[in-house]
Amino acid sequence: MIGLIFVVVLTSLNLYADKFIIIPKTILILPENCITKIRWILAPETTNKSQISTNNIRFFIDFKNEPIILYDNKILFNPISGYIVKLKQSIRDVISLDNGVLLFSDNKNIGYLEVEKSSDIIPYGSIKPLIKLPMTDSKLFKGDNTFYILGCHPKTSKYEVYFFNNFTKQFNKIASFNEPISAISGKGEHFYLAQGKLIKEYKKGKLSLIYEHPREEIRELFYNEKAGLIYKTSNGVGFVKDNSALEFLQTENPQIFLKDTSIYVFFSSVNGILKIENIDDLKNYNFKVVKIIDIQQTL
Repeated sequence: MIGLIFVVVLTSLNLYADKFIIIPKTILILPENCITKIRWILAPETTNKSQISTNNIRFFIDFKNEPIILYDNKILFNPISGYIVKLKQSIRDVISLDNGVLLFSDNKNIGYLEVEKSSDIIPYGSIKPLIKLPMTDSKLFKGDNTFYILGCHPKTSKYEVYFFNNFTKQFNKIASFNEPISAISGKGEHFYLAQGKLIKEYKKGKLSLIYEHPREEIRELFYNEKAGLIYKTSNGVGFVKDNSALEFLQTENPQIFLKDTSIYVFFSSVNGILKIENIDDLKNYNFKVVKIIDIQQTL
């Protein structure tokens, strides 16, 4: 077994030789000698602090591995290319599949975005339906090469989980629960769910507790077979393995996206996007702390 020697990588995030980049109240902790790497794909703005609320932002990575930001459920834009599309209708939910395709929900259907040809400086787009949702007022969650639907049944008040079967092109109901669920991710009928501070695993019809966060509620879950299981709280991002977790990133209101074995982190306060590569290397470590390097040495 390999114990962890923690290295504080960023409180002052120094990824450029010519300057320090300060991300306030942010710490990234990784095992010494791990092959996980970090690099900016969108450099932070060091002068003006963003006033955009993270409550109005959804963050994705597209098929070109470029960031897409949905603002206020009405505007899509790529902060690298500057491309912007206004949506004609407000949407309920959106997810980005493994191939980078964006799917949108209008509360009744799932569809794709069709951009209209126009002489306007900012083009308009509308949602073209593809398939009807199994339940109205439901939420979409990304899994490994699939996606899930969660909704509360109006008659039974149970929280029902469906996944999209890529072979039949239909939604399959796989489970129902009495307690509210905040996040889901997984692969097919084997999935993980978050309830409050708890992360549970649903496998072969059985539900088991695999992790309880000591401080905060779980906001999002991300999973694929290559990278493993990642969680997000309001102030942290962690990797779950063997009923334990390493919370390797602590920062205020992170927006994250998992693609293959990379995690993309959008720091909305400075409009910067960090790519954390080879996150799957954390599988090679147990999460027992044997040494912590003094954080003051890194400041």
